[in-house]
Amino acid sequence: MVQEPLLSVEGLQTWCFTRTGVVKAVDGVSFTLDRGEALGLVGESGSGKSMTCNSIVRLAPQAARTVGGRVLFEGRDLLQLKEAQMREVRGGRIGMILQDPLMSLNPVFTIGNQVGESFRLHGGRRSATEIRRDVVEVLAQVNIPSPAQRMASYPFQFSGGMRQRTVAAMALAGRPSLLIADEPTTALDVTVQDQFLRLLKDLQANAGMALLMVTHDLGIVAETCDRVAVMYAGRIVEIGKVQDVLGRPAHPYTEALLQALPKAGVRRKRLFQIPGEPPNLMDLPPGCAFLPRCHRATELCKTGVPPMVDLGAGRRAACWHLARQEALA
Repeated sequence: MVQEPLLSVEGLQTWCFTRTGVVKAVDGVSFTLDRGEALGLVGESGSGKSMTCNSIVRLAPQAARTVGGRVLFEGRDLLQLKEAQMREVRGGRIGMILQDPLMSLNPVFTIGNQVGESFRLHGGRRSATEIRRDVVEVLAQVNIPSPAQRMASYPFQFSGGMRQRTVAAMALAGRPSLLIADEPTTALDVTVQDQFLRLLKDLQANAGMALLMVTHDLGIVAETCDRVAVMYAGRIVEIGKVQDVLGRPAHPYTEALLQALPKAGVRRKRLFQIPGEPPNLMDLPPGCAFLPRCHRATELCKTGVPPMVDLGAGRRAACWHLARQEALA
């Protein structure tokens, strides 16, 4: 019997309605995530990664509206739940770690108070003593030194790495089956970043959580994820196992992202730069959105949005040249 995926996003569309026009921030995104699996979302700024995650937990900005698609989580469509039901899922069954831990923590409340709130909201009726014990336990789990004493500290008394681990503790308090990490290493130096990623992988393995990791860093994806989805202009253009996508990129955009990475032992006068800029999502070019920047572009690419081509082994990519090769095979 085939097990249903923990999360199934089907044709998700989240558009931002502004005075100057409609921004199709997420336009037909589909992917699945199994229990215990780690999926990376990568792409340039503005490609729709964070908006996709916010749409899943229904935390999109006020100007944004989800106009199509389904988000099936543990068999329920999150887009159809009432807000009270969604609050039980958000922070309980689904945990989130955001980019800037300092913005996620309230400066006037202690660490113990803020981590304890997660237990009060999602841990059922517990006494103050039980909540304190659970807070100490989860802070120790994320490697906060002397957790019983540090509960009385305020966010400004923690380093960047400790604040990020505290946010992770808050996300883990509800014992989620899915953890969404939106660029969690942005504010960390290289050493602390490595420590935090190792911690994240250990927590995922021990708790059996699924992980949805948003990042610009392909090295982080290679280190922490099982599969990767590459986003461009609000759509997924390639998805598959990490070793397949990063080892043999099929889409020209994925290939260009990998070319832009510096290579150890290779001296270059200048790093490779993808020509042009990401498109205006209110005025996309006809056909493939990557067309103006693509070295493989032909007249065929202007005919419409390229279809997703099945490349086997769970790998897919949206490119007209791949579609033509499939038709000729």
